[in-house]
Amino acid sequence: MKEHLIQKWLDGELNDAELQAFKELPEYESYTKLSETAKLFKDTSYNVELELEKLNSIIKDRKQPEQQPVKVVQMQWIKPLLRVAAIFIIGLAVYYSPIYGDSTTVVKTLASNTTTIELPDNSEVKLNAASSIKYSKKKWKKNREVNLVGEAYFKVEKGSQFDVVTWLGKVSVLGTQFNVKQRVNYFEVICYEGLVSVSYKGKDIKLPAGKSFKIIDGKIVEGQTKDSVPSWAQKSISSFKSVPYGEVIKEFERQYNVVIEAKNIDTTQLFTGSFTNKDKELALKSITLPLQLKYIKKDSAKIVLTKE
Repeated sequence: MKEHLIQKWLDGELNDAELQAFKELPEYESYTKLSETAKLFKDTSYNVELELEKLNSIIKDRKQPEQQPVKVVQMQWIKPLLRVAAIFIIGLAVYYSPIYGDSTTVVKTLASNTTTIELPDNSEVKLNAASSIKYSKKKWKKNREVNLVGEAYFKVEKGSQFDVVTWLGKVSVLGTQFNVKQRVNYFEVICYEGLVSVSYKGKDIKLPAGKSFKIIDGKIVEGQTKDSVPSWAQKSISSFKSVPYGEVIKEFERQYNVVIEAKNIDTTQLFTGSFTNKDKELALKSITLPLQLKYIKKDSAKIVLTKE
């Protein structure tokens, strides 16, 4: 019964009676504190279930034979807590992390945070909220390659080919300024200076300055921009042009470290507009008033959207 309640809480499926029972658990306060902290970082590339399996495997390997029955029971009881903790561990801070002996560096940002990184060749990367990059210092001279999850603005020094590798496609340049955004079901590249090559499904798409390339739910959309720098990097403003409203909501959640509930809202409708990343109240009005929506603040971390 106890594990069942915790599992349903993690999945957001508790009814009123179950929620009351869950709140009466001795561990309730610990679980909620971990959950709130875990909301700081939402990295869709991190497979919590897979990492939990790895953790369980390590623990099982270290068990003493005579203690095995007891420890198996304990793992069943604390599995939901480990699941929360696994998310919590990866979201502690913006950090630089060398991996093993390969001089590989990983840089991650939390929700509501951005950071700027200087690469070994003096190229510059500005990471947007809840994003990460990985690169190898040791191999940099021979292979200028960055793996990206999330969104980043690049100012690349001239030299050999520079690659940004994402889940959906690879962006290649020699020396230029461009923005890459890779989220679930959304991929976007905007060239601000020079020429960018985007590799997608075996095809190379060339983007000169002022051109953009998007993949939204598998559909390709080509466009253009008059900006010289992405608004989020220069003005702390998140801007959108004909983007599904669901993507706007997700970006708002990343910038303000909140959860938005929009059950009865058409999140597939296209949105053109922007919101500031510095003023939550003003930002909320910017994404609700144009669509004639209302919002209710349940608490500091949850907002519910409703129709007027």
